[in-house]
Amino acid sequence: MNPPTPPQKPPQKPPQKSGPMQPQRPQPMPPKPMQPRPQAMPPKPAQPTPPRPQVVPPKPPQPAPPRPQAVPFKPAPAPAVKPPAMPQKLTPAAPRPIAAPPRPQMAGRLTPPARPVAPPQRIMPSRPVAVKPPAPNIKQALAGHQPMPVRPGVPSRPQQAAAWGAGAAAVAGLVALNTASAHQEISSDVSSLNWDLQRLHERSTFTNVANSLTNLDTTLRDLADLIESARSKGYSFEGNLDNDIYQLQSQWDAARPQVYDQLQQQSYGMQSQLSTLNPYIQQLNMTMGNPMTARNVLQTARSQVSAMTSHVDQVERNLQSGFSSIESEAGRLKSHLSSIHWAMDQLVEATFKLNQGEALVMAVKARWDKEGKEDPEGILFLTDKRLIFERKEKVATKKVLFITTASEMVQEVLINQPFAGIRSIKPENKGLFGHQDFLMVEFNDPKLGAVALHIDGQNAKDWVVLVEKCRSGQIEQERTGQAGISMSDLTRPLTPADIVSLQSDITQLQDDMMLKGVREEMVRIENEVGGLGRQLTNLRAKGYAMEKDLEANVMILSTQWDRIKANTDRLTEQQTQLLSGQMTSIQQTMAQLVGMSGNLTQAKPIYMQLKSAMASAKAQADAAYATVASQYNLYGNEVDTLSARFDWIDWMLDALATASFKLLATESGIAATEAALLTADWEIQENGVLFLTDQRLLWEDRVGDYELKVNVAFQDIQKVEHSSAAAEDGTESHYLSFDLGTKGPYPTTRFLMSMPVEEDWYKMVGRARSGEYASGRAVQIDPAEIERIKNAPQQCPKCGGAFTAPLLHGQTEITCEYCGLATRF
Repeated sequence: MNPPTPPQKPPQKPPQKSGPMQPQRPQPMPPKPMQPRPQAMPPKPAQPTPPRPQVVPPKPPQPAPPRPQAVPFKPAPAPAVKPPAMPQKLTPAAPRPIAAPPRPQMAGRLTPPARPVAPPQRIMPSRPVAVKPPAPNIKQALAGHQPMPVRPGVPSRPQQAAAWGAGAAAVAGLVALNTASAHQEISSDVSSLNWDLQRLHERSTFTNVANSLTNLDTTLRDLADLIESARSKGYSFEGNLDNDIYQLQSQWDAARPQVYDQLQQQSYGMQSQLSTLNPYIQQLNMTMGNPMTARNVLQTARSQVSAMTSHVDQVERNLQSGFSSIESEAGRLKSHLSSIHWAMDQLVEATFKLNQGEALVMAVKARWDKEGKEDPEGILFLTDKRLIFERKEKVATKKVLFITTASEMVQEVLINQPFAGIRSIKPENKGLFGHQDFLMVEFNDPKLGAVALHIDGQNAKDWVVLVEKCRSGQIEQERTGQAGISMSDLTRPLTPADIVSLQSDITQLQDDMMLKGVREEMVRIENEVGGLGRQLTNLRAKGYAMEKDLEANVMILSTQWDRIKANTDRLTEQQTQLLSGQMTSIQQTMAQLVGMSGNLTQAKPIYMQLKSAMASAKAQADAAYATVASQYNLYGNEVDTLSARFDWIDWMLDALATASFKLLATESGIAATEAALLTADWEIQENGVLFLTDQRLLWEDRVGDYELKVNVAFQDIQKVEHSSAAAEDGTESHYLSFDLGTKGPYPTTRFLMSMPVEEDWYKMVGRARSGEYASGRAVQIDPAEIERIKNAPQQCPKCGGAFTAPLLHGQTEITCEYCGLATRF
């Protein structure tokens, strides 16, 4: 990271204002932070640039954004960092510093948070381009995949629902409501309250969420079996599916422990709150026979139950948000793979056979709409060479009084056309509500002409895209190879250029087999660990007085480095020794291939053998890479998160240093972000920076001369809401709204955020208003705590497995990821 240039106050105000921000799509959240109460990462504010022509800001989509949520009764903790991406520019494009793309990450490793690349100025640097990490061979990686060990107290997968229900019942219970003794006048109301109480008691265990997690685990395991069996049946397209499934499993492995921790905490917390209803129930039981007295108690009890039920609803939504995206994607992949299996099964039952080298792309149930004639029903097949419609339906052979008494299956190919025979194809929606998908295909064959095919269960637009891919030959780019051998390797003759390219591939494979990426990653982490202390010292010197646990986190990470490094180095040497023999064999075969380069026809079998051996070696190298990386993955994520947090704090302090206002003597900054002030009509008024301190909310116009235009203490903020709205082109706008009364430029002051951080700010404002930040100022760390962490055990006393998870400040026990034994220290 280049050293930041000193922040300076901009010169005179340019003659023109800058243009609108470009809202960004949501980004994946970074890994779980180390500190118990993490704080949000501020995105970078803006950089001075020459004057630019005015651009008319876009109007947010109409109607106005949906009504957002209000501040909850108990604000939730904010994440440690913002999404790993830099916000876009505030003004029209000018020459900007180019941010280097993040380094590729190993399989299973979470991408570290982005770092600021420059001090706060008026123009934000461009968003870094994400580099997608290569995935190990899916058949080997997922076949031997083991889920991450759950933390102490988290139920195992097979017994999740039962564990949550039994644990909840053991924590607390509700006093029974004596509905039988209720007076006739209030009997129905008491029965209704009793039903609500029973329902609340059932839902307070969050068994539905636990069942969803169990189903997600099952679905992800099914995906590996489905893709492998689809390949074994001969489905050779969508080569990215293997990698998509692997990456989805890796995301869930990283998120699962945190989701279960939250589920456990909320379940036990909710059960403890149920006991607060018992006094109302007892009082109602005592007054049940007197309707005049019981009505007041009944109303109070109903109000308490309603409030607690609303709280359960909110908690369920919060829990589901932690895995809903993974669950949705897993469901989509499973549905798609099920369609592929169904198509392959239909091909087996078909009356026609594929030609040599031809492969099935997709199939769907369809009906040939002949407008008044008998409409044959069957299966529409799409291969990489042609479009086929086979009639497949039961036809009545005997009827008695219009009742079918005998029938037979009829199968015959009615349409069999190569792509050259298709003149045009387009989708069309028909039916009363336009819910029927039709493919309107026009053939060159005059006997067919224009054909309307009603497809069932799939999208006509998707089918048109698939047909066009096949007609253009683009579908071949999605074909997956067998054992590292592509279709071009199998069909075309060997050339000298192929041998030269293979030599380059072996050089790269040599680096993989030597686990070069692991060694480079270890050097990077070591440098980063060594710089944490210096980073924090600089932040304290610049006046950052919040987060008293930062010093403890730095010291704890530093004391663990020697153990992490020793374990990783030892395992790296073991894995490279196991791989070295296979690499030697590959190099010898390569030498043999080079010696046969004068006769390429005879060299072709050796070339194919070598390609297959290299694919196998690459898969083993990837597996070894993942094995070694498991020793430092969690630790590296903690180091990256904390280091990125320091970079963002430093950026925020520079933003405050360049501001036109000064903080109070006892005030400290918490976060800052680009934000445009909106008018009452949702138009962009000015661009600037939104600041949050432990005492107030501020917004500064940073176009031309800096001017503070919002300066509101927390006690004057009546309500805060967040929302988002999607435009027709798919982009999203993200809003933060404050009810400031007479203290703001508008009674409801709205901001357009430069990136999707509105929900994080909504939570941070809640924490700041509650005084949580003010109580977390820095204090001297206890040396005894550091000594205790330093002397923590390094391996399990029961099975001897190495402890690889990072130790947190205040942690008192370590759970072995192999045998599950909890070791106190």
